[in-house]
Amino acid sequence: PEGMEPYLDETAYYDTPNCTWPFGTHIAIVEIDEETGHVELVRYVAVDDVGSPVNPQIIDGQVHGGLTQGIAAALYEEGAYDEEGNLLTTTMTTYLVPSAAEVPSYETDRTETRADNPLGVKGVGETGTIASAPAVINAVVDALSHLGVSDVGLPATPERVWKAIEEVRS
Repeated sequence: PEGMEPYLDETAYYDTPNCTWPFGTHIAIVEIDEETGHVELVRYVAVDDVGSPVNPQIIDGQVHGGLTQGIAAALYEEGAYDEEGNLLTTTMTTYLVPSAAEVPSYETDRTETRADNPLGVKGVGETGTIASAPAVINAVVDALSHLGVSDVGLPATPERVWKAIEEVRS
């Protein structure tokens, strides 16, 4: 009609009858050298509920791989760029990823709560990745909280950890 702005407005919702979510608990324990900022991950425990397990060996592999990816994000991996936007961390000597020597043997387990689908399964692909980075960085901050540190940027490199310590000391 004259005097009104033309527009379209529509809202729709879809509520799937069998949507389900995995859940779990991840705990990281770290030791930190306050003089150098070096973080050592000494223990990692993960318990996930992935519904009815179809292939436990594949589940364990997915979780272990995801844990390592999340730990890498929390402590090692960082893309650095120059002023023109060129990637500087282009090799495995400058873009750090953990090897088996940098991570502890993971302690994993699972609970089983059947999902509302024919197989009773839940997703497991990202459970390790999603939970491990915050578990590790929270362990770092917790280990430094007695000094007054309340935040450390990602990745928590020795330099970043050392700077966080020095900032609260000054």
